[in-house]
Amino acid sequence: MTFPQPKQLLYSLLACVSLQAGLPFAHASVPDETTTITLDKAVHFLGTDGSDVVANPGEYSVETAQEWLRLIPGTQRRDALLIESQKGTHEVGVEVPIVISTPGTEPDALDVHVVQYLNPDGTSLVATGTYSGIQSRGLFDAAKKAAAQARARAEAARRAAAAKAAAAAAKAKQVAEAARMAALKAKQEAERIAKEAAAQATQLAKIAACKATVGALKAGKAVATFMQQVIPTAKQRKTSADNSFKHDANFRDQLLSQITNKLQAHQQKVPELKRIAIAMNNPQNRAKLDAIFGTDQFCTDSIGEMQRKLIQAGLAPNFALIQSRGVDDPHFYIGYQITLGGGVAAGAQAGLMGVVDFHGNGGKYWFIGPQAITNAAVGLTAEVAFYPSVPLSSFDGWGAGVGISAGPPSKIVSGAVDVMLDETVKKFQGFGFGPGVGVGLSPVDGAFSYTHSWKY
Repeated sequence: MTFPQPKQLLYSLLACVSLQAGLPFAHASVPDETTTITLDKAVHFLGTDGSDVVANPGEYSVETAQEWLRLIPGTQRRDALLIESQKGTHEVGVEVPIVISTPGTEPDALDVHVVQYLNPDGTSLVATGTYSGIQSRGLFDAAKKAAAQARARAEAARRAAAAKAAAAAAKAKQVAEAARMAALKAKQEAERIAKEAAAQATQLAKIAACKATVGALKAGKAVATFMQQVIPTAKQRKTSADNSFKHDANFRDQLLSQITNKLQAHQQKVPELKRIAIAMNNPQNRAKLDAIFGTDQFCTDSIGEMQRKLIQAGLAPNFALIQSRGVDDPHFYIGYQITLGGGVAAGAQAGLMGVVDFHGNGGKYWFIGPQAITNAAVGLTAEVAFYPSVPLSSFDGWGAGVGISAGPPSKIVSGAVDVMLDETVKKFQGFGFGPGVGVGLSPVDGAFSYTHSWKY
């Protein structure tokens, strides 16, 4: 006899299925072991020989014996009952064999009790018994109905349990994801704090080193390592550039032609540069320079703060602040340089330079080179320079310069001018003005300098 089966049923969920409360007879039971049942009342089954086999109230382990079912009371296998069963099939998805013990609940099936043994391969064995011991004509129809109802209740329970399990799994996943995100956030925050602490420590060390170096330079003390690295090479390069300018007509003509063309292209900027050079070298403005190039300020101010102070002190050229800049004008830098007193070391000079573009970009440097020729016998001189199209990286390392106050360039700028060149002494980088410019500097035709700069 084959009974209609429900859809998939997980054995772990079936283990939790029980009949409705208040049934007057034995109730379906699936305890911890899925093939164990409990009968609350005696049930009469057919034996293998057609005899009446009574299963008294109690707990039974159920197992298959070929086409029969064996009911084993407790652990007493010697008292096992072998009862008749019918083969069938089912569509319940189970991973291990399970047993459903079910009494009838409909009026025409109240005397019926069905035991179903479901295998994972979809086969089943079904044994039908009665409480009265009477095998009526409608017994199998009633049993069929009771078995179908039991499977329907089991399927409903399975669905409810599956939904509850899915909700619990989703909640667990949500909690796990929240925990993972919290851990990740904590890790990122710890890394951020560590990174900030490291950056702060690095910056403090950098500032301390800067203050020590700038303080030594301003005190007129030689910075031995820098001097040893720079002065011999700088003097050699300076001498070579001087000789080339004096004795190599082709070199001199090409360099002067390039300088002349560049100065002519930017001569409209000369008046503002001269104004700033004169203001920087005015003793009355020394406090303004100290606010920018003081040891603490130079080492701690940002480029933006340096720009603000330059503008506040009236040392920013008006062409650097025009509204159309960045649209009509190409990018350029303005360099502000102070050269410290000649007593730094024999035959050497040192100084500080700030470079800004008035767009928030720039850098700070200190430089050392051979003693420059100057008409100013003061402890500090200042210079402003215009760099029309050079990268910021060009200010770090070697650089050359030539001071010219006679010849074609002076006719353009009407006075002495310092021209900045690259370390090959062949490429124009910018030009600037220092103390006394345009007001009577001694004529110097091609006085070269060679310096090395370090970026702070």
